[in-house]
This record gives sequence, structure tokens and C-alpha cells, in this order.
Amino acid sequence: MLERNLVGVLIAGIAVLQLAGCGGDAARSAQPARGRATPAAAVLRNDARELLPAPRAGHSAHRDAQREGLQSTYHNPEEGISFRYPRNYSLEEGDVEEHSFFLKRQDDLDVEQPGATLLATVLIPEDGFPNTTFEHGSVQLVVNEAGSEKACREATWAAHAGASTGKTVVQGIPFQWKEEQSEMAGTRVLERTYAGYSAGTCYEFLLTVAAEGTVDTDSELRPAEIAKIMKHLERIVTSTQIFTKSVRPPAEETEQTTE
Repeated sequence: MLERNLVGVLIAGIAVLQLAGCGGDAARSAQPARGRATPAAAVLRNDARELLPAPRAGHSAHRDAQREGLQSTYHNPEEGISFRYPRNYSLEEGDVEEHSFFLKRQDDLDVEQPGATLLATVLIPEDGFPNTTFEHGSVQLVVNEAGSEKACREATWAAHAGASTGKTVVQGIPFQWKEEQSEMAGTRVLERTYAGYSAGTCYEFLLTVAAEGTVDTDSELRPAEIAKIMKHLERIVTSTQIFTKSVRPPAEETEQTTE
């Protein structure tokens, strides 16, 4: 009886040792498994980092689409030119109805640049820059099909004798520009004129920004930053597209077709 009990104890002890060994082997085998999982997790994290810029690119594209949605387009196939401008700005085609000191009218061009035609005028609304001394902002497009590229540039320089000059390339066409700043009756005026020549036509953009020069200490208005406002108008010029002009049908053919 005693011998049988001793045999049972020995068997139980061996079983416990075997179980302990199996548990250690399981633990040891589990550790490498965790070690192997680490590189895979690192790869996933690296992949995630590489994918992070993609949402930003998509967000930028969405922002560009929104910006395009806030733009209107002026398109003149007969003169072969178009440009974009903010939708909240107003556009007048042909001669302007508003008699403003800051705007050119066709009568003025007839005297200053014979043969020139005022095509379009873009105006910033009066409340475009609220709580500031802003008074006026405009872009006017003028074309002249008479003369050469040199005559186009010289006519612009003669009309605007400012000291600041530069060049902006728009769709491969160099536009020379000249800028001058003045003050009249307490109003600061910043003017910039662009002139570019293509396919026998001189294209001119006349940009003007005006703001009250002085601000009373009791006034709640802030001084308008006319240089920054001018950059808004400059974007209109740089959005210009020049293309082949459409051919106008002769007047006689048009009348016959109508009949």
C-alpha cells in the first residue's frame, strides 16, 4: 500500500515537471512571436506616414476647386482674350457708365491713345474692404490694333511716367508694367499699367487703387493697405489667356443670312 502511494506521488511529480516545461516552451515561443510583430507594426506606421500627404493634396485640390467656383470669367473671342476675376466684383463691358475720376472713359482714350478701345472694366465693390479707408479699386482692359510692339510699349510709358517698372510674363507673353503713386486732395492713389503685344494687338491693363490718406484719431476705420489690394488686382492680369481671334462675318453676309 505504501509502495503504491509512493509510485503515485512520483508520477504526479513527473507530470508537474512536464507541464512546467511545456509552459516555459510556450512562453519562449510566444516571445519571438511578439518580437516578429514589431517590424510589421513599424512597417504599418511607416506606410501611414507615407500616406499622410495624400489627404493634404486632396484638401488642396478641393480648396482650388472652391476658389475656381468663386471666380467669373470674361471671354472676348473677337479680341482673343479672356481673364478671371472674383465673382463679387462687378464687370462692365464697353464704355463705363460711372463717371469716376479714377476710371478711363472711351472719350479719354480717343484723345490719349487714338485707335484704342475700352473693352471691359472690373470694379471692387465699395464694401470690398470694410472698416478701412478703401475708396476705389478697378481693372480696365484696353486694346489697340494700330502700331507695333514698340509703339504699344512707348504709348504706355508716355501716359504713365512713374519710376517703378517691371515685367510679368503671362502665357509666354511679356507684359511690361509701370507703377506710380500719388496723392490728390487727401486721397492716396496707386496706379499700375501693363502692356503686352501679341498677334498685332496691344493689350493694356489699367489698375487703380485709391484710399483716404489720413485717418482721424476718433475714427474706427483702419488705413487701407493699397499695396496688398493691388496684388488682388494683379491676379486678374496673371489669369489672362490670349488666343486666336474669331473672324467676324462681313456685314453684307450677315444681312443676307438674316433675310
